[in-house]
Amino acid sequence: MRLPEIQLDDRRFQDLVSEARTRIARSCPEWTEHNVSDPGITLIELFAWMTEMTIYRLNRVPDKLHVALLDLLGIRLDGPAAATTSLRFKLADAPNEPILISGGETEVGTPRTAHDESIIYQVDDDFTIPSMTPAAYVLQRVGQTPKNVGVADGEARPQGSDQLAFGTPPQVGDCLYLGFEDPLDRLIIQIDVDASQARGAGVNPEDPPLRWEVSQGDNEWAPAEVLEDLTGGFNYGSGTVELELPPRSAIAPIAGQRLYWLRCRITDTTASGRQGATYSHAPEIYSITAVPMGARLPATHASLIERETLGVSDGTPGQQFPLRHHPILKVGPGETLEVQDPDTGDWIRWEWRPDFVSSTEHDRHFTVDLVSGDVELGPAIRETSGRWIQYGAVPPKGAVLRFTRYRHGGGRDGNVTAHSLTVLKSTIAGVDTVTNPDSASGGVDAEILTHARQRASMEIRSRYRAVTAEDFEFLAGEASPRVARAVCIPPRDGGAVPLHLVPRVYPADRRLHYEELVPEPELLNEVGEYLDERRLIGTTVELKPCRYRGLSVVVDLQARPLADTTRVEQDVAHALYTYLNPLVGGNPTGPGAGWAFGRALNQGELYGVVHAVEGVEFVRILRLYETNLETGEQSAKPSGTHIVLEPDELIASGLHIVKASHRED
Repeated sequence: MRLPEIQLDDRRFQDLVSEARTRIARSCPEWTEHNVSDPGITLIELFAWMTEMTIYRLNRVPDKLHVALLDLLGIRLDGPAAATTSLRFKLADAPNEPILISGGETEVGTPRTAHDESIIYQVDDDFTIPSMTPAAYVLQRVGQTPKNVGVADGEARPQGSDQLAFGTPPQVGDCLYLGFEDPLDRLIIQIDVDASQARGAGVNPEDPPLRWEVSQGDNEWAPAEVLEDLTGGFNYGSGTVELELPPRSAIAPIAGQRLYWLRCRITDTTASGRQGATYSHAPEIYSITAVPMGARLPATHASLIERETLGVSDGTPGQQFPLRHHPILKVGPGETLEVQDPDTGDWIRWEWRPDFVSSTEHDRHFTVDLVSGDVELGPAIRETSGRWIQYGAVPPKGAVLRFTRYRHGGGRDGNVTAHSLTVLKSTIAGVDTVTNPDSASGGVDAEILTHARQRASMEIRSRYRAVTAEDFEFLAGEASPRVARAVCIPPRDGGAVPLHLVPRVYPADRRLHYEELVPEPELLNEVGEYLDERRLIGTTVELKPCRYRGLSVVVDLQARPLADTTRVEQDVAHALYTYLNPLVGGNPTGPGAGWAFGRALNQGELYGVVHAVEGVEFVRILRLYETNLETGEQSAKPSGTHIVLEPDELIASGLHIVKASHRED
C-alpha cells in the first residue's frame, strides 16, 4: 500500500471563508449582511485567498524534506546526454597540402534566426584530409592473376589491352583497383575517368551492377557510398565518381604491393537489388586518377572548454568549486581536475570518482555534479569516538585548481533534422560546404526532480547490485539516459542473462524506423561497462536490441460531412503511429509509457483509436498486416484480429495506409 500523502493543513478557500463567517456570528452579531456584495465579505474572501496560498506553500514542506533526504542518500540528478551525428565536409578543390580539422575546436551550427539561437556541434577528434593521389592501378579478371598497370604522378594511362577495365566479355567478379599509401578512413574521394562508353543489356546508368569497396584486411571489403556518378556506371563514358568511404580501411597485399585499396567490382545485382543487368562490352579507360575532396566526421552536440581556472584552495575539507558552464556531460578521458603545487608550480592530475566511499586521505579524488557543475573535494566525517576521518585528499592552502577540459551542452534541442547543420563557425582553409546527411539522435535533457524521486526507492532496493530481472532493467536505465526501456528475460539452462534495450528517440510519436530502434554499439558498451561493475560474480550479461513485431494498418473510413479528408487521414495515421509505438504507445488517449512488453493486441482497440479522432464518422475497413521493419516487406495476408507477442517483444508501426472519404449521396 502506498503511503498516504501528508497535508499539514487541509483547509481550502471555502473552508476559510465559512470559518470567518462563523466567527462573525459569534464576535459581531450585529453584522447581519453576509452576501458576497458586502465589502466586508469581499475582504474576507481576499484574505482567505491569500491564506490558502500560504497553506499551499506550507504543504510543500514534506517535498523539501524528501529532497533533503535524497541528498543525504547521495542521490543526484542525472546530467544531460548529448546528441550525435556525422558532418560531411566538402572541399572547394583538391588539396595541395594536408588540411587539419581540429577535434573539439571545429564548430558547426544551425542558422541563427530571430527566434532561435544556433545549435552548435563540435567535431569529436582531430582529422587530417591528406593531399594524395593513387600510387597503383591494378586490373583483375576472374580466374587470372592481378595485373599491375603503371601510375605516373598519381594518374594511370593504360595502353593496349590494359585499357579494358574488365574482361572480354565482362564477368561478375572482375575488378579494377586504385591503391593509396595513406589510409582512406572517412574520406570523400573524387575519381576522374577518361573512358569510352560501356554497353550492356538492361544496365540502368542510375543503378549499375557495380560496387565500390574499400579494403579492410584479411580479404574483407567494406562498401563505399556513391554520392554522385557522372559516368553512369561507365555507360556515359568519361566523367567523375564521388564516393564516401567507410570509417575504417586497412592495408592489403595485391599484385605484390601493400597499400590501402579502393576497388570497383562487377556484381550480379545492383545497389537496389535488381538482377539481370549485365555488361556486354567493358569500357576502355584512357586515364584514371583520384583525389580527396572532403571527409565525413562524427560530431557531438557540445561545446568544449579547456583549462578553466576554478579558484584557490583554502586547505579545508569538502570544498566546492563551480564550473562556469553547466549542465555538463559525463566526464570522459582527458577531462580531469589539476592542482598546482604551491612550492614547485607543477600541475598534478586528480582522479574522478562517483563518490568518496572508498577514498582515503591520500587519494587525490574529486566528484562532479553534472547538473550544477560543482566540482567537489573529499569531506571530513566525525566518528562517534570523536575522531575525524578524511575521505579523499585535500589540496594544500594556496594551491590553484583548474579543470583540464569539459564539455557542456546536450539535451533534446540537439536532435536536429538532416541537413540542418550548415554554418561553419570555425574558419578552415579549403572547406567549401558542410552539412549533416543524417538527423542527429541521442540527445536527452537533464533529469527532472520528479523522476529522481521515483527512482530513489529502486536505488535503495537494488543497492547497486544486479540480482533480479528488475535490477538489471533498472540499472540499464541508470547506465545512460539514452536507454528508454529495458527488459530482462530469465536465462535458459544457466546461460547468459539476456537484456534487451530500447534507445530513446525524439520525437517518438511518429513512424519510427528500425535503425532508430536499435541501440548503437557505443550505447551497448556504455551499459555493458556499467553493469559489469554491478553484476554478481559468475553472471554473464548479453546485451541485445529489443525484438519488434512490425504492424501495418490499412484503414478505409468515412469522414463527417464538413471534415477535411486530408486532415482526417493525417490525424488517424498519427494516432496509429502513436498507439502502436514501443516508446509512447499503448495509451488510447495519447502518448503513454510505451507498449508493454509481451502485451497482446486486439483489433478492436484500433477501432477505438480511429473513432476517437475528430472528424471520423465510422470505419468501413480496418485490417492488420505484419511487416518486417528492417526491409519494409509486408505480408500478403491480413494477420487476423488478435496479435500475440513473446515476453521480450514490442509492437512497432510499419507504414499505415489511411483513406478517408465523404458519404456518397
